[in-house]
Amino acid sequence: MTRGPIEVFLTGATGFLGHYLLAELLTHPHVRCRVLLRPPVSDSSVRLERLLADLGLNLSELIADGRVVPVEGVLPDSLKRSDVSGVDLVLHAAGNTTFHANGSNGLETTNIEGTRGLLSLAAEAKIRRFVFVSTAYVCGEQAGHLPESFFDRLPPVRNDYERSKWEAERLVRDWGERSGVATICRPSILFGDSRTGRASAMKGLYLVAKATEILARAMDDNRDTDRHEIALRILGCRDATCNVVPIDWAARQMTDIALNPATESSVHHVTNPDPPTHQEVKGWLEEYFDIAGGRFSDETWPLTDANHYEELFYALGNVCLDYFRNGLTFESRCAADLPPGRRLIDGASFARCMKYAQATNWCRTPLVEHDLPPQASRLDPAWYFESFLPEAVPCSVVAKVEALTAVVQYTITGPVGGSWVSRFDRGLLTETHAMPTALKPEFEYRLSYEDLVEVVSCRKPLQDVFFHGSAEMFGDVERALKMVPIIGEFLKEFPVAGGGDCAAGSRAGATC
Repeated sequence: MTRGPIEVFLTGATGFLGHYLLAELLTHPHVRCRVLLRPPVSDSSVRLERLLADLGLNLSELIADGRVVPVEGVLPDSLKRSDVSGVDLVLHAAGNTTFHANGSNGLETTNIEGTRGLLSLAAEAKIRRFVFVSTAYVCGEQAGHLPESFFDRLPPVRNDYERSKWEAERLVRDWGERSGVATICRPSILFGDSRTGRASAMKGLYLVAKATEILARAMDDNRDTDRHEIALRILGCRDATCNVVPIDWAARQMTDIALNPATESSVHHVTNPDPPTHQEVKGWLEEYFDIAGGRFSDETWPLTDANHYEELFYALGNVCLDYFRNGLTFESRCAADLPPGRRLIDGASFARCMKYAQATNWCRTPLVEHDLPPQASRLDPAWYFESFLPEAVPCSVVAKVEALTAVVQYTITGPVGGSWVSRFDRGLLTETHAMPTALKPEFEYRLSYEDLVEVVSCRKPLQDVFFHGSAEMFGDVERALKMVPIIGEFLKEFPVAGGGDCAAGSRAGATC
């Protein structure tokens, strides 16, 4: 592709997709990229440097050569016109993929107001092209074959994320009608690198894989059930498809679309023309994790007669429910050039992605001290486990669970951490000790200090940290899973507000 110099303003460069987009843009020698990085830019640059190094690129050299220019800022309103002056096109890949807004996770601020602010800045700087990364599932609960076109009305969306992407698309389309050429790229479910299995984040289909791994681990010590005959209803249609695409292929397609000198606004589906069926995905997961027995069902959750294994599989926030429903097909110009018979995702590439996920502990990396939220320094884990829990548990729902008899270990990792062991007898917390102790735990919850702060203040559900945070279960995983909903109810009953001034041990209502 031989062209004159092109100046691109890229957002989301440190994201799962964004750093692949940056790497693809830099394969074109006449492209220079300004990348929006969150303050402090020194910390964001370290993350970007690490991500690009995995792809064989040296950020320091790219900055020295003028190929990459960091721009410090946060959308929607901390950028200045000078930050984008002289830019040929904006590639807006930053986004919040949380399914449900809760008032504090910034879903609307990032996806809607962030897009609005960037569009306004682009119009002010007279930038002619704006490329927006949306999602193929902005269509919501629709069926059939979807054309590459704008939705004039809000589709029957399933969650706040889809709604926010439709709202942002509407803003981009309106900008295109007034100020320039608006291009919308709608990728489907993004998966690992087609060559290496690499991924820098584990969302989407990885959540189903993680739930499958947890179920498999629960079977490891269960000698009462054949791990190949697990009675599990999978809520979805076996013959419908899971439209998943490799991250490197998707980034390459979107880069080509972005650098194409289009003259009219347009929509592009970056989707798989031959996606795996749900039955294929089920088979790949079963083969990799050495379990079997599940069957597809058209029932809905919650099941009125859920069995033990179904409760285990769906225990961690019902994250699997959205990934076996859709059987959509998509019009897609960018997939037309694939050779006949070549599949973007097959059993071998799926297994590579699973192997990489497990090798990196599902992309969990240790936190460094400057990553801690400001409120974290006010939470003393020793106070929480040794004083707060013994005071609050007798007043809580936990005390009513007579079936709860267990010895549980909590391990907190990071700059402020430690291990504590609690004995529960018929729902009553009878003793808690810091390690080492003579108590022998039956299972263990291990989570980062940052995640502890988030869950005890109810800013993040406990279930989420086992998929998105630095959290894990050890020992009798099946019993650990059973206790997760009970702990979740306790956390809602007795939150420590804002991380709390916990050193002082104050929390209204913590006494009976």
